[in-house]
Amino acid sequence: MILFSLLLVANGCEKEYPWKLHSYELNKIVVEGILTSEYKPQHIFLSKPMDTLNGTAIRISGADIRVSDEDSEYVFTEHQIGEYVSLPFGAVTGRAYTLSISLKGENYSATAEMVPISPMPVINITLDSARGLYRYNYADDGTPSMMEVNYDWSSIPSYCDTIGSCSASEYFYSLPVIEVNKVFEPSKEIVWFPAGTVIIRRKYSLSEAHQEFLRSLLMETEWTGGIFDVQHGNVNSNISNGALGFFGVCMVLSDTTMVQ
Repeated sequence: MILFSLLLVANGCEKEYPWKLHSYELNKIVVEGILTSEYKPQHIFLSKPMDTLNGTAIRISGADIRVSDEDSEYVFTEHQIGEYVSLPFGAVTGRAYTLSISLKGENYSATAEMVPISPMPVINITLDSARGLYRYNYADDGTPSMMEVNYDWSSIPSYCDTIGSCSASEYFYSLPVIEVNKVFEPSKEIVWFPAGTVIIRRKYSLSEAHQEFLRSLLMETEWTGGIFDVQHGNVNSNISNGALGFFGVCMVLSDTTMVQ
């Protein structure tokens, strides 16, 4: 009976979901800001909500942006429209970082802390002999994290011409939740790459608040369109005054591998 019910669901009709923002949502700001443990200039982006899927974000200029902890304050200057950059610094564990944004008489704020990260797993790639190409196999280690995998095959011009690009990226998430939408998520396109490709991995630690943000984001993006969709809604945000987006602080590990 259970199998029969699942078959009915799996063969049910698809329903088009009309994606449309209300006018008051278009007046909000979107904040994208992730501080990392790497000693480097940190970046924060401001934009307006997009009113169409796959649209181009309209960046917001003229904001005063600062990040502070109990010892220091870091000023973010506008490098180009909507992109704000600090002098080099690296975030550390045990401190609360507060983001403050002043824009056209409105103030926005958020606070985040960095949590430790589990070790980087050994890289696992396999060869499809029929294709003569490799693929990366992600292994969920059960601890909260996000893995960014960047591929660069620019040293193989013939493959660049075949694909129409010399690079690609994938993101993988380890979120300790049992989510039926994740179990039955739609399949994703596999990134195939040739020998000679350089793989750069970046693993990010995730606080509980950051996990909740990503979970709600994935419910609206990668995990949608599967068998067990949920009612669509707004993505979680930790920014005050009704702003959208998320401010987080992540410990980062990275490594580089040349595929031989």
